[in-house]
Amino acid sequence: MAELLVLGGGPGGVAAAQTAARLGARVTLVERAALGGTCVHAGCIPAGALHRTAAALDEVVRAERLGVRATVTGVDWPCVQGWVGSVVSKAAGLTRAALSSAGVEVVGAAARFTSPSRVEVDGRIFEGVPVVLATGAVSFAPELAHPPTCSVLTNTEAMAIDRVPGRLVVTGCGRFSMEWADLFAHLGSQVTVTTSEARVLQGEDSDIAGFLQLLLEHRGIEFHLGAALDLAHLEPDAVLFADTRAPNTAGLGLDVAGVAVGTDGAVIVDAECRTTAEGVFAAGDVTGPPWLSNRARAMGIAAANCALGETARFRPDRLPRSVNTHPELAAVGMTEEEAAGRGIDVAVGFGELSTSLRGITLGEDQGALKLVVDPEFGEILGAHMVGVGASEVIAQVAAAMELEGDYRDLARVHHLHPSLAELVTEAIASI
Repeated sequence: MAELLVLGGGPGGVAAAQTAARLGARVTLVERAALGGTCVHAGCIPAGALHRTAAALDEVVRAERLGVRATVTGVDWPCVQGWVGSVVSKAAGLTRAALSSAGVEVVGAAARFTSPSRVEVDGRIFEGVPVVLATGAVSFAPELAHPPTCSVLTNTEAMAIDRVPGRLVVTGCGRFSMEWADLFAHLGSQVTVTTSEARVLQGEDSDIAGFLQLLLEHRGIEFHLGAALDLAHLEPDAVLFADTRAPNTAGLGLDVAGVAVGTDGAVIVDAECRTTAEGVFAAGDVTGPPWLSNRARAMGIAAANCALGETARFRPDRLPRSVNTHPELAAVGMTEEEAAGRGIDVAVGFGELSTSLRGITLGEDQGALKLVVDPEFGEILGAHMVGVGASEVIAQVAAAMELEGDYRDLARVHHLHPSLAELVTEAIASI
């Protein structure tokens, strides 16, 4: 019987374990911390729950224009944390149940390579067994030349903060920074985002990211871009480093195993998620950014298949991504700038929420969908959206890209009316 050892119980490790179990292998999953990983305990699951709180608050504040009279007396932060905790507990329980139903053995312990093909787990020896590394990443606060006198938080510590800060400085302009800035602005904090980067969300489409920044500025968030961190005149109650993370490889003995890592500490893998060590594969955040759960799952599936002799490849260009702000941002594939940088002569189409009857009836008419295509071959290169329902709209385009559909074929899909999905048809029509 085939066997697989999985190190790490986050999205990548769980996906690898379930995949291997379906292939008939005997699977042991080792997790030295909390089952579910960062995603469940300090990432997308609690962030999604907090996003729901912010969205509900936004709906109540703006309800009067819809004919609903409501009064907001404030936000009960301990109650919010209780809500988030209940969501996390349910997600962790579902993860454990899924592994149990698949027949995966879960071991709560640390693991370490003691030779190139030998792993020790709490006194047990796994020798000659293929391994999938899925140990994730850890948040950290960088050392500062002039440390602030206020609280310094990481993404993980922000989840457990005991009160909403009056003045918050968020350092960085990535996904987690935008999410926390938006959330605490909703909760009443005076938020300042500061970064040395020239714009927010560097990896996203500049038009879409810029529009999100504009909406956040209207909410009262201040942005200091293109300058080094300067806290002297801001006098914050807390400083948050939300996007500083590093691959979690401490104590694994990767040097003993012959697993190469990059200068950033990330495990190096190929398209089949193979490391430089024979029989060792890796998936998810331990291989570096972007820090996405669906990326970890996709890599975990590919790693498990290849570890057991099957054929699979990881395709990062087809993975959707999102930023849980209100409104949300979601995207898949290349930006217009990336495509142009590769020498592709692209065509661009837009679907505007301001003319979407579904957006108008929801009272959410700010935002747009941007579609990037190759007009010669019909290939969908990317899609980028900010606005209500962005994640669900982008999912439709991601499905078409995975199926290698022509964008003109996608135009023939008949959507419900009124619906946000009609934005795709509208964007194609404008090309």
